[in-house]
Amino acid sequence: MAPESVIAWIIIGAIAGWLAGLLVKGYGFGLIGNIVIGILGAGIAGILAPTLG
Repeated sequence: MAPESVIAWIIIGAIAGWLAGLLVKGYGFGLIGNIVIGILGAGIAGILAPTLG
């Protein structure tokens, strides 16, 4: 796993979490929480995607 991949996961996850927070008003974990959840989701997907093929 290249460091560039991890950096890409963090950036994409942060953007996804931020966008999710904009789309779902009144729900979620707040700005920071949504970004953290997005980063975690991107990391898990980045690990599972190569494993699952």
